[in-house]
Amino acid sequence: MNEITKNTGINKSTVLYYLSLGLLPDPIRTSKNMAYYPAIYLDIIPVIRYLQEKMHLPLGIIKQLIDNIGFQRFTTENAIHYYETFLSPLKQKEDHVFYNSKEFINISNLESHEIRQLENSELLFPSGSELYCNEDLLVANAFKKLKDYGITVSDIKKLADKTETLAYEIHELYHKYAKGLDSEEEQELTKAMRKELETIFGYLINKYMQLIYKEENE
Repeated sequence: MNEITKNTGINKSTVLYYLSLGLLPDPIRTSKNMAYYPAIYLDIIPVIRYLQEKMHLPLGIIKQLIDNIGFQRFTTENAIHYYETFLSPLKQKEDHVFYNSKEFINISNLESHEIRQLENSELLFPSGSELYCNEDLLVANAFKKLKDYGITVSDIKKLADKTETLAYEIHELYHKYAKGLDSEEEQELTKAMRKELETIFGYLINKYMQLIYKEENE
């Protein structure tokens, strides 16, 4: 622990706090009162501090980054890329608000079993520490509105399964055109595909629904 605090500039209580949030991998217990803290802490902690101090990201967002990137690949470059590609475009009016399980149940107006059903059906993806963000709340609110019309989780799951298949096909398309690109160009391609395909698919769904409505009323 002394080596960790000395080389990262943070105190022991901060290291333990990071551990409690899942921002660092668990130490290896060598005895009841002794633990070995992996050297990877020296790589991860500076990235956490950079994201906090330079980008002003809260620990809840950083936890999401770690959950998705993994400890071994958690570098400043990878963290910024993932944030700008997948999290930054989803910011809502109240930036970076997080809710624990109890708060989320109250604000979403869903029962706890309904939230668990959405999670078990892979329609809702909270952080590993059971923190819910604005994006999760939007999904919960959308489900609540559809539920009022009798639309079930199973109904939505059938559509979501098609979306998952589409996501894999997009990933394959990415690899097809990412060949030969350097790291920076790959990141730009990822951003472009996420943003532009989201625009195209949103447009097409709306247009197809208009065409179907027109056909039914002719």
